[in-house]
Amino acid sequence: MRLLCTLGSGIRRCGDEPSRLQTPQTQVDHRHLAIDGKRLRATTSQEHPVHQLSCYEVATGIVLWHCNVHDKENEISALKPLLNAECVSGRILTLDAMHTQRELCAQVHRLEGDDILIAKDNQPTLREDIADLLEDRRPDRRRWQEAETWNKGHGRIEHRQIVCSPDLNEWFGKKWQGIEQVFRLERTTRLLTSGKVRHEVVYGLSSLSMHHAPPATMLTLIRDHWSIENRLYWRRDVSLGEDACQTRDFTCARSARSTY
Repeated sequence: MRLLCTLGSGIRRCGDEPSRLQTPQTQVDHRHLAIDGKRLRATTSQEHPVHQLSCYEVATGIVLWHCNVHDKENEISALKPLLNAECVSGRILTLDAMHTQRELCAQVHRLEGDDILIAKDNQPTLREDIADLLEDRRPDRRRWQEAETWNKGHGRIEHRQIVCSPDLNEWFGKKWQGIEQVFRLERTTRLLTSGKVRHEVVYGLSSLSMHHAPPATMLTLIRDHWSIENRLYWRRDVSLGEDACQTRDFTCARSARSTY
């Protein structure tokens, strides 16, 4: 049997697998990885249900791996041993704000991958530095770039606007290895039925240069990250009823057996 290896720099051949797997399109299909955690709500009646961390290939819908986060660790410590050269090299990793850590940034850089990280309250100084730059309209902005998108669907209209800048690369470079740009993303959503408007501004940084990932590309990558929620977790919960299933709970399973 021929095996397709999806780990590594783009795609590698296994055995005598034909060289067509090295095509640029195949490399693109396997490049973007979304990493996120999900709590399996019905896995226990106790205080701590099973929490699972997954690595999802955005373009193909393949789950490369998932692991349970143990009680005495968190997603940060659980993720560290899973990031190796075969998983990271040549890929773009998108993660939520919890994983915006200097050690992870250095690990991805060392393994020759790229990342897009969100700066929130867990990194207040980082967030403030990016906000101070990108909210200030006075400096020379000739190196800044912008892009925006409008989308209508699912009962809402969404406007996304991103501003990217390389002006903090040198300032952040020693602490955040491989930094090539920072960004400010503004999302405005209007619900068509109620007219209610939701507004959000997030800041972040990336090891992708503005040449290889201009603002329009950054918008796409950040939005595509949420396919792990919309395509993977939604199907597990809604189609397969994962959150409602209690068969993984030993106490519940034993109780169910005793009724027969």
